[in-house]
Amino acid sequence: MSEVNEINKEYLVYDENNQPIMKDDKYTFTDDVKRLNDINELYNEHFVIEQDENNREMLESIKDSVINHSPETFEGKDADIYDLMCELVEQINYE
Repeated sequence: MSEVNEINKEYLVYDENNQPIMKDDKYTFTDDVKRLNDINELYNEHFVIEQDENNREMLESIKDSVINHSPETFEGKDADIYDLMCELVEQINYE
């Protein structure tokens, strides 16, 4: 996800040659808590995908994948989430 990469770049620590500093094969960040908060905020953004002709192929593909190509059984919380997903994609209708 390019937005996450942009957030990470914002918090990277660079050396005198403008190269990201790594310790133990991990990048070093100026403020890891704030960086993770920014990423979490990005992941929690709500958005609407309009059901129009521009999105038709994508939405029909998602509907087909959820309804016809998911594992046969789910249990507990996974079953609840799958039921919710099915209810959502069943609303996709291009007639």
